[in-house]
Amino acid sequence: MDHPLFASLPPEEQAYLLQLDERYQFSFQQQRQLIESACDLAMWKAGSLKMWIDETSCEHVSGKKRAGALLSDHLQRMERERSMPTRYQDFEVEQRFTDKYRSLFVSTDKLMGRCPCPVDGEKTRCCNLKTLDVVQQCAFGCSYCSIQSFYNSHEIRVVKNLSQRLQDLELPEETWHIGTGQSSDSLLWGNDYGTLDALSHLARRYPELIIELKTKSHRSDYLKLDLPMNMVSTWSLNAPTIIEKEEHLTATLQQRLDAAKQARDKGRIIGFHLHPMVYFDGWQEEYGQLIEEVTRSFRAEEVMLFSLGTLTFTKAVLRQMRADGHQSRILDMQLTPASGKYSYPLETKERMFRFVYEQFPDAWKQGTPFFYLCMEDPSLWEPVFGFSYPDDRTFEAAMKRAYQGFLQQRRSRI
Repeated sequence: MDHPLFASLPPEEQAYLLQLDERYQFSFQQQRQLIESACDLAMWKAGSLKMWIDETSCEHVSGKKRAGALLSDHLQRMERERSMPTRYQDFEVEQRFTDKYRSLFVSTDKLMGRCPCPVDGEKTRCCNLKTLDVVQQCAFGCSYCSIQSFYNSHEIRVVKNLSQRLQDLELPEETWHIGTGQSSDSLLWGNDYGTLDALSHLARRYPELIIELKTKSHRSDYLKLDLPMNMVSTWSLNAPTIIEKEEHLTATLQQRLDAAKQARDKGRIIGFHLHPMVYFDGWQEEYGQLIEEVTRSFRAEEVMLFSLGTLTFTKAVLRQMRADGHQSRILDMQLTPASGKYSYPLETKERMFRFVYEQFPDAWKQGTPFFYLCMEDPSLWEPVFGFSYPDDRTFEAAMKRAYQGFLQQRRSRI
């Protein structure tokens, strides 16, 4: 079999597929589907491919149609599994501790980028976030993360002469919101490489600019630095089961919330991203408890933003995850086409997002925090929030007013 993923399978799975192919003479596309199934089942620790193949299902047909009938029955079995909430009760995996990293200071012609929303057609409601990749690579081991697909996993690459580069950087007039967590965790490294000092100079040069530091860590030593108010700390939150099973080496939910409390108590602006939400067995209970803990620990006026989003994969990331073969059940889901990528069906997303938003008290739905869906279909906004934006420009303008208004309010109190 010529498919590149075939070589990543264990020898016994390769042997079984070759025997099966000899009997049924699959097409290349049929081989690809079977190989991908074998990769997924190995990741899920759900048994060998042979356990998910029933050769009696094609006894009623003959000739070339036998291969199609066999594959159709197998794919139906897989789809039934994918359509159910992912089960984690019987899933245990050793933590994937990363290899020892070496740090490199590198020159780069490009500092600025943009968020990965589709560029054309407004297939998702996009806020036009700009990104600033001051560090590349992350030491966390989230099973769904695309960062590890882009960069050498053994190197932390830091922009050389970052402070000077940012002093020389002239931002386009329309730039008002920059994220620094696209190619690494924004606070995992703290100020170890001087990145926060360098970013603070940029923040002071552009006092209306929002620089977002997005993290899954519980690092708090950066709070001793004299950072300007427009450098905002935000935490990606998730259900404890997903943190334990899929977000390896990251801080626990409680550690993240405690770190957010420390930032709040120091007068910092904070926000949260419940992203990516996972449709798993127990999701309602755990996400419900998460929102209860957030609203008990923080007042609405203390939180600038709260976003919701879920799993989204490109073909390239799916190939890389299957080739790596790390134990994970994150792909035990319906991979539905979504704006050139793959995600849950819209019905599943609406159910999850509506449930979470309904858990917030009414006091949290009065303008602060600013709620939004991240990289999601525009049709979901109205059933989830009860409001929507007609286009990306209107959405971005509303976010800008909310963020900069929050910033001005905080400054007026000092």
